[in-house]
Amino acid sequence: MGLEAGVDRGRLPRGTHGMAPEAVAHSQRMRMYLGVLEAVAERGYAATTVGDIVARATVSRRTFYELFRGRDDCFAEAFEAAVGLVLSELDTSVQATPRAEWRALIRTTLQTYLQVLADNGIYARALHIECLVAGPIVAEQRRQMKTLLANRMRAAFRIGRAAGDIPVDIPADIFDALIGAVDDRIRDCLEGPGPQALPTLSGHLYQITMALFGVPEWQDD
Repeated sequence: MGLEAGVDRGRLPRGTHGMAPEAVAHSQRMRMYLGVLEAVAERGYAATTVGDIVARATVSRRTFYELFRGRDDCFAEAFEAAVGLVLSELDTSVQATPRAEWRALIRTTLQTYLQVLADNGIYARALHIECLVAGPIVAEQRRQMKTLLANRMRAAFRIGRAAGDIPVDIPADIFDALIGAVDDRIRDCLEGPGPQALPTLSGHLYQITMALFGVPEWQDD
């Protein structure tokens, strides 16, 4: 499920249409989130214009500027919404995994993240490629996203360490390095085979994680 769930891509009728103003604004905002993500995925961030966004969202420029200051503002909000949806999917996926099974938590986190991106290619490009040229606000949002993902891996590490499965502590910046490696492999895949190939990275990224955690492959299970 993504931003497009429940969004009517047709133009809202003029005048009274039985929707509360808040519902109208929400619908228009969601459509513009989708519009900017789609446009950026297709044209690249630098080439995307407000005209591209409103054409895909089927809203007027006036409506756009009632909600956003410009393209950068719209993309930053859409980026934040995409991150929130991805993290929500991660939360849902690990709920059924016992917390003591730290290896399963890592596997599930990696598999779910890659599958969500594969199912929503416009998210993948926004979160891992176009955000790199989208300015300082999105750069900070990206840093926060990576920190949240690193914290999830740190939590799994602590479980394994407390259980005696992981031999030694590791520096805090190793978790940041791990997410950097994940980010790099995802970007290479997007620029090569494409988002549909992302789930095939799961096993490789799991091995990288175990190596950084200091767990020999033969101790994996």
